[in-house]
Amino acid sequence: MEWDLLRTFEAVARLGSLTAASKALGVSQSTVSRHLARLEEIAGSPLLLRESPPRLTERGTSLLAAVQPMVDAALAARSALEDTPDLHGEVTLTTVGEMVRWELTPRLPEFYRAFPHLRLRILAENRVSSLAAGEADVALRMVRPERGELVARKVYTASYAFFAASSLELHPEVPWLGLTGSLAGITEQRYADRAFATRPPRLLVEDVESLGLAVQAGLGVAILPRGFAARLDEVVEVPPQRIGAQISDRIPSRDVWMVVHRSKQHVPRVRAVMGWLGGMTRAPGSGA
Repeated sequence: MEWDLLRTFEAVARLGSLTAASKALGVSQSTVSRHLARLEEIAGSPLLLRESPPRLTERGTSLLAAVQPMVDAALAARSALEDTPDLHGEVTLTTVGEMVRWELTPRLPEFYRAFPHLRLRILAENRVSSLAAGEADVALRMVRPERGELVARKVYTASYAFFAASSLELHPEVPWLGLTGSLAGITEQRYADRAFATRPPRLLVEDVESLGLAVQAGLGVAILPRGFAARLDEVVEVPPQRIGAQISDRIPSRDVWMVVHRSKQHVPRVRAVMGWLGGMTRAPGSGA
């Protein structure tokens, strides 16, 4: 059986669309469709139901389980060929945009002084890029992965508190601000929903940076990462009892994890980036 057919099937199943798979594989969407049709012809039955997103049939689920070790092995083989002590080439790092702006970008001069011949490719997005499929070499994530051939190491812990502009008059009914969209379900926002359950938010935004700027502008109080709040002008931490927050426990902290596929962890240039990331001992804000 042709490897390209299996690789295409795995990409569609993992990424959830023919379009995304075609971009990841660097082929046309018609090629992806042709590969799937050929594979299903060999199988003698459908493997994917053409829904949005595509849904695996029972045989498709079985095939995906069989193909995944092959994908991992192919990645390991490629890593073995790349395993040289000469620190040249490119490393792809994926994380959220706030992490890039607040923590990584200021430290890039230090990185390039240490590794002048390495190239960094940074994907700043909320979507979790697949380390197993080789879309990225290293990831910074707010959740420790539970499955797959991934190795995770905690880089630091981000702590949170209520913040307001120093000019804002505090009282039990002060307006509060929060997160929405892709961040509506994160721990901090769920905590804020409970803390201010008796009154609706004045403003909801879809990224932590905008939330912090709204707090700085005096629009209300919000839960922010302490590291990020320290970068804002005239923004101070405020006690929950002064703003009418109904809480019975502390705001949970969040661990930031550096994650790499097991097959990549010993590639010298990847290890160099991992060592650089491991020096992030400060706790800046987190956005996802």
